[in-house]
Amino acid sequence: MKVFISYGGTADQITALRLQALAVAHGLTVYVPPAHTRKEIPDFLDPQSAQKLSEAEIILGLVGTGLAKACQQELHTGIALHKNMIVMSDPEFVPVLQQPFEPYLVVIDPANPDQSYVGIVQHLKAIDAQQNAKKALLALGTLLLGLLILAPADQS
Repeated sequence: MKVFISYGGTADQITALRLQALAVAHGLTVYVPPAHTRKEIPDFLDPQSAQKLSEAEIILGLVGTGLAKACQQELHTGIALHKNMIVMSDPEFVPVLQQPFEPYLVVIDPANPDQSYVGIVQHLKAIDAQQNAKKALLALGTLLLGLLILAPADQS
């Protein structure tokens, strides 16, 4: 299964790359756009990112520390391409993401990890994928939840 991880802020790239490494161990093919795609306000998607986005079966949005314009473009493109998506967000960014991405949004609240886990499971039930792929994505979602909860501890 091919997964595209769109990340919001530069600090989110670290989490995305950790998740990519873990995903490979679960047999998934994961693409994380390079950091340079987050530095400028692009008029269009990076060509390699656009290709990988179009090839992806699942788009995982990760908005924990910021919301880059490139991330917004990738997520809007995912909707336009009718891709299966999960957008995992810190509660701080919910007001910005709720209107355009509400059907795909899972709030990752470190204070309520059980609700976050339930949200991940509900989104995976709606995705049309093989059972093994869903299990791998659930594992990734759970790992992502753990990474986001532990991220503040890593920075101290």
